[in-house]
Formats: sequence, structure tokens, C-alpha cells
Amino acid sequence: MNHHASSDGRVRRGLERRERILEAAVRRFAHQGYDATRIVDVARDAGMTDAGLIHHFPTKLDLFMAVIQRREELFTPIGERELKTVADMIVAFNSGVRSATKEPDYVRFRAMLSGASVLDNHPATDHLAKRLVEAVDFLVPYIERGIATGELLPGLEPRSIVLQMLALNDGIRAQWALLPELIDYADALEEATSVFYRQISGREPGGSGNAIG
Repeated sequence: MNHHASSDGRVRRGLERRERILEAAVRRFAHQGYDATRIVDVARDAGMTDAGLIHHFPTKLDLFMAVIQRREELFTPIGERELKTVADMIVAFNSGVRSATKEPDYVRFRAMLSGASVLDNHPATDHLAKRLVEAVDFLVPYIERGIATGELLPGLEPRSIVLQMLALNDGIRAQWALLPELIDYADALEEATSVFYRQISGREPGGSGNAIG
């Protein structure tokens, strides 16, 4: 018997079981939240025993944080792209959201996190607060550069602009999670950020560089 092939097979089966667990877990967490989700239910949904799940994720918190990590992997980081303008940054931001909507359970999961994280002692609170600080620190220089180059209107407060843009995303995502049959998350965000860009730049989005008026 080829021991290498046998080992590869075990690794592959282990990864496949792990993926089944994460798929089952994100659905449970997205619809029920952290406290109401039970390991026994996730295991049943994934087609395995409690012991089989615990082999991969020893605690519910381990599983929850693994789902958070997977969700972040699905969202294409803006930092991986070369962006020269605020318009480019907004296009990349919208593109990342559109890509993420291909996994609607993870989008709903993220909407659930935004609401639940304000509760006392929620396991996602510290993580999301850290991610918000990182996002603001990363995006502020784009706004500062846009003001300096004349792409954006003078007198804007960069941190406030970034927070407003992030709030647009949080709000539309929450609306989609409530009424997904009525709202196209990616389209609504793209329209909202286009309006927002006009307000902060006096220009049409899309790189034309032409001022409105």
C-alpha cells in the first residue's frame, strides 16, 4: 500500500469535512446568532457526529472565529490592488462587495455580526473593533491624497468621510439581510457610493475627471 497516497487521502477527507462544518456553521450563526447556535445542530447539518466536529473545532468559539476568518478571506482586500484615486478606491470597494455576495450566507453572517457585536461580552466585539480601526487607518490616506490632488473638495475631514462610506455599506447590508428579496445589496451600494462620490468631489464617478456643474 502506498502510505503517501493514504496520507494524502486522509488529509483531503479532513479538509472536506472541515469545509462541510464551516458551511453548516455559517448558516446557523447567520440565522440564529452565536448564543442560540448549538454544536449538535451544526454537526447534524454537516452530516457528522459531535465528536467528529469537535475533532476539527474543539469549542463553539473556535468554530465561530473560523467562520469569521473564512468570511474575511472571501472579501477581496482593497490593499491587493493598485489604486491611484478615491474613485478607484470606491470601485475596488464595490467590486469586493459584489464578489462577496456570491456567498450570501457569509454576507448575512457579517450583517448579524454588526448588530450582535454591540452586545456586552459578544465574542466578535474586539475583533470587529480592531478591523474597523484597521479599515479607517488604511482608507484615510486615500481621502487625504484626494483632497491634496484636487480630486475631492477642500475642507473635508478624511476620517469622517471614511466612516460615512463604511456606514453606507453597513446600512445597506443590514437592509439586505432584512429584506433580501427587495434589495440588491451590490447594486444599491454602487448607486449610494456614486452619489456619495459626487457629494465629496463635485465630479461624476467613473474616472472622467469632469466636474459637475
